[in-house]
Amino acid sequence: MSAWCLKSWNIQGDSKFPIMTVFQDEDLEAIKALEQRWQGEKLAQVRTGKVKPAFGMNEPSGIFKHVRAGPITVSSLGCEGDEHAYEFHGGPEKALLQYSSLHYARWKKELPESEDRFVVGGFGENLVATYANERNMCIGDVVRIGAVIAQVCEPRQPCYKLNHRFQAKDVSKRSQDLFRTGWFYRILQEGTIQAGDDMFLLERPNPEWTVARVQYYLYHDIRNEEAMRQLVEIKELGNEPRTIFVNRLKKQYENQLGRLEGVAMNIWTDYRVVEKKRETPRIASLVFEATIPSSTPEKVLPGSHVRVRLSGKLVRAYSVVAGDSNRFHLAIALSVASRGGSQFIHHNVQRGDVLPVGQITSSFPLSVDADNHVFIAGGVGITAFIASAQHCQQKGYSYHLHYLVRNSEDIALKQYFSEFGDNITIYDKSAGTLFNIKDVLNQVNDRAHIYCCGSERLQDAVTKTTSSLGMSPANLHFEKFEIATSGDPFTAELADSKKTIEVEAEKTLLDALREAGLDIPSSCEAGNCGTCRVGVKSGRIEHRGTGLMADEKGSAMLSCVSRGIGNIVLDL
Repeated sequence: MSAWCLKSWNIQGDSKFPIMTVFQDEDLEAIKALEQRWQGEKLAQVRTGKVKPAFGMNEPSGIFKHVRAGPITVSSLGCEGDEHAYEFHGGPEKALLQYSSLHYARWKKELPESEDRFVVGGFGENLVATYANERNMCIGDVVRIGAVIAQVCEPRQPCYKLNHRFQAKDVSKRSQDLFRTGWFYRILQEGTIQAGDDMFLLERPNPEWTVARVQYYLYHDIRNEEAMRQLVEIKELGNEPRTIFVNRLKKQYENQLGRLEGVAMNIWTDYRVVEKKRETPRIASLVFEATIPSSTPEKVLPGSHVRVRLSGKLVRAYSVVAGDSNRFHLAIALSVASRGGSQFIHHNVQRGDVLPVGQITSSFPLSVDADNHVFIAGGVGITAFIASAQHCQQKGYSYHLHYLVRNSEDIALKQYFSEFGDNITIYDKSAGTLFNIKDVLNQVNDRAHIYCCGSERLQDAVTKTTSSLGMSPANLHFEKFEIATSGDPFTAELADSKKTIEVEAEKTLLDALREAGLDIPSSCEAGNCGTCRVGVKSGRIEHRGTGLMADEKGSAMLSCVSRGIGNIVLDL
């Protein structure tokens, strides 16, 4: 890759847009053609799709969308009949995805081995049109599409599933580098759309902020504070990229103040332990309150976890039982194989202690297409499902929580059970109340989703039973007791420069590489998208996350989550 080429190109005497290239051999004339001013065109296709198993993975996908004929109703959440794999992957700011069909010819030329896959609709777009693209559409653009009025609010953030979709290892990264991701609309006026409808620009409040320019600061010039301060002030910008820019501003600030402490690019907030009690002989229960509470606390979402800095460099992540960002509840089992975290909490943390805590993050969300949610918790695994059961109860979803314990003394978090009524069953092994997985699963249909948090033995039993019953693997979701976010220190050698980087226990390789001056691209920073992939020439890797295909793990790693073992050599 070459250095970025940034030039100003005046479009018909109107606003200035940057010509941005990442490859030396990119066709600047073709880019100029893409950046021609857009006023309107015909909508070529409307496409929607159902969630289904894809790419041989446990995670389903809604990327496969088919052409719809006739008028299609569009609400604030998108097209009628369109689905997203997970509840929080859609929403009002991701109502419609548009993609320029001009991109497909260039993809075919650049990746001929996947030529047959680069066909219109391949990127999972709802709206197919030709001339509108990331370089001539701006954040805040108000567009009439048939009877619908929509507003451009954010770029699509590509994920690893594009690599699987097109059977090429770097489509996700290339699509964001080349500004070929598509963009999302929010709906300002609901109505119907159909192929052949006129699309035309009604309003352009931010003519200098094209989708591509926003992506430049999302993925490349990630430390440009002046640009990010401007971006967070754009009221039409979607919450997802706005949050990224806000957090990066905080990270840069924290990096400058906390560099000597070795916690660069991490955000920590002080919380006080206001309650601590023993739930069971092995499980301690703690309630944390923010020392400076927010006036608008965020509720704990299903499947949330949080990182806690316990002592010095000792950082651990735990499932959040319930609460909000001002006050939340944890319950931690004393592990026989503890690496220091659970022992410190059980023996050292006391009521009144103040501990630095990271952002509460949902990493184990509910499936949006389930007719029924079946939660199976073993022991301390119950901590993963209290918030999920509360969410189902409040939304009126069909669900049941199955809680397995060895004896009555092992029952934790009883104070939450009354709100679940008949939707919770406790299995006390010592009392002879045994959990029969087959009997439970025989009572649900093929649109039920199963969530399990417990021992490997329990998870294996669930996997084998669902397989014997012919249930789709895409309907199974597993979580371990703890989410690994740190690990043993390791050393990374950069093959080209021969420079050696020490990666500390609580620091990610991505952070360490950036601190060493390398501009490593990233997107989700949670091990899902594969954008932060770096090549590995030698050494053992502890792979984490889902952003790499199996055949990639011998030569690459995800720098945001995976860790080296001992000494590794990177292709950098």
